[in-house]
Amino acid sequence: MGGVSGRRVWLVSIALLVAVLGVYTPGLGGIFLFDDIEAIVNNRAIQVEGLSGDELRRALLSFGPGNGGWQARPLAMLSFALNHTLGGLDPSGYKLVGVLVHAVNTLLIWRLLCLVLPHVLQPGDDRAGRLSPHLLAAVMAAFWAINPQQVSSVLYVVQRMETLCYTFVILGLWAYLRARLAQQQGARAWHLLFLVAVSGVFALGFKETVVLLPLYALALEIFVLGFSAASPRIQAFWRWGYGVGAGVGVLLFALVIVPHYWVDELVYRDFGTAERLLTQLRVLPMYLGQILLPLPNSLPFYYDQIIPSRGWLEPLTTLWGGLLLLTLLVSAVLLRKRLPLYGLGVAWFFVGHALTSNVVPLELAFEHRNYFALLGVVMAVAAVLGGLRPLGSPVMAHLVWGCVLIVTAGLCLMRSLVWGDGLLLAEQNVHANPLSARASMDLAYQYYRRSAGSIDSPLLGMAVTEMERGATLPNAGITGDQGLLLIYAKFGLPGADAVWDRLINKLKVQAISPETLGALHGLLRNRISGVALDDRCLTDAFLVVFERGEMLPVHYAQFGDYLLRHAGEPDQASKSFANAVLLSLAAGDETYARQVITILVEDGHMEQARYALSQAHQRGALKDVLLK
Repeated sequence: MGGVSGRRVWLVSIALLVAVLGVYTPGLGGIFLFDDIEAIVNNRAIQVEGLSGDELRRALLSFGPGNGGWQARPLAMLSFALNHTLGGLDPSGYKLVGVLVHAVNTLLIWRLLCLVLPHVLQPGDDRAGRLSPHLLAAVMAAFWAINPQQVSSVLYVVQRMETLCYTFVILGLWAYLRARLAQQQGARAWHLLFLVAVSGVFALGFKETVVLLPLYALALEIFVLGFSAASPRIQAFWRWGYGVGAGVGVLLFALVIVPHYWVDELVYRDFGTAERLLTQLRVLPMYLGQILLPLPNSLPFYYDQIIPSRGWLEPLTTLWGGLLLLTLLVSAVLLRKRLPLYGLGVAWFFVGHALTSNVVPLELAFEHRNYFALLGVVMAVAAVLGGLRPLGSPVMAHLVWGCVLIVTAGLCLMRSLVWGDGLLLAEQNVHANPLSARASMDLAYQYYRRSAGSIDSPLLGMAVTEMERGATLPNAGITGDQGLLLIYAKFGLPGADAVWDRLINKLKVQAISPETLGALHGLLRNRISGVALDDRCLTDAFLVVFERGEMLPVHYAQFGDYLLRHAGEPDQASKSFANAVLLSLAAGDETYARQVITILVEDGHMEQARYALSQAHQRGALKDVLLK
């Protein structure tokens, strides 16, 4: 550890682990949230009871089956399946794994910083009145670990995909830096570079965020390593390698990625690519403010109230945010030699958002996207403070750092306590963001859950009132309407017709977001399970969605099954199954297309199977499949 005694290594490691476990374990009593529902609660494939080969194989491939043939994140899905074998759908077990992963990542961050800091601190930065590089590394790792913004990465179960991915990204960066430092000393380092590659492979099994690993490494070269090596041949290799790689990357981005994703208007979002990019000029400064001043009301978890930027001056904060970000980038370049840690921190912050704040049409904002990018902010702040030297006294320096850490830990602990109670979290989210329809729906659900489904409970009335409020918020989606329809159907209450009209009108004019599709399919699942919903209205709602644009093959297949079994629409069902088959083939997923036809035959729906197969034959596909 570069001069640090083994005893001190153990003491610092234990201190970091205690800090992480201490502030996050009070949040283990919370609930599944948002994307957790689809990824875990409603995902039968990961809900395995044993460890048979078939069950594990199904779990590995359970991320998005029927979604155009794209299978990803198998190790993350496997980890959810293993959680289920141990504790079913008890959220605490899943959250505990998230806390333990974060604890491991904290130790890895510390080890990484211990390598970085000695090479970026100016001479004399470890003199009296300042923290030593290794102690400063521990303090920075602690600030990263217990920033209140990290709560929604650690205790939001589905974010395990991101945190476990970064376990191997951080390990890869540590191995890369070790290898390059060894090469600067003339030592061999192929085994460490092999570890970088292996880490990347494992990270890909959890999330595609691993593609950022080369960019993090490039920032290390620019601000720390300088592409240097003892061997001129190796030095030339790295310079030419990064130069060619950067050039190819820019060309791929400009000629492939941008044309693929760039659209003026998305059917499932209320913004186009240009508007999304403009909005990020406001979102990234918002993240910085949350990191630097993580007060409870600044961290609402949901961000569905954000209005996209329609221009540089709509709103004006778009321009101001852009100027702030430009200032950070320019200052990082200008100060790269004087304050390399600052430059590296700024670079890592931007690299951390290179996927989520780019042309890929994701939602506009989520605070948990800062999981690793937050380290960049910590590094930049530490560089600016210069190790903190109040009154020239080491004791005072340690006291100030300790007090700030205690305050940060207290804020993180407070947020963890809130996350440990579903109702408390829902109330806090509504208080922090009263215009969020998602927060409103969560609160209504908590009221309903605590009413025990009794029509005599006042909490049921509170749930209905909150759902109605949420459903009528500006730009509210259909989740509130969905909840109202289910309650009205369960208790036989009047008013469903007006809710159906409002829901269908929203589908006609609003963007068809993944959340909208989830709510609509939630109604479908409930109808299939026996809830007495209006089949005519439900069918009309789906037809409106399908008329506005192509959906995923699995959506058409599920709708076709509903039309056959409940709505009594065999002709419409034939068209829906045919769409499922054709879209699967167009996406290169012939396996799913064959599966749709096979299931139709097994269930005795020969008319629908023949029609879907005939449509495939007309396009020259599935010629080997013949039906009697």
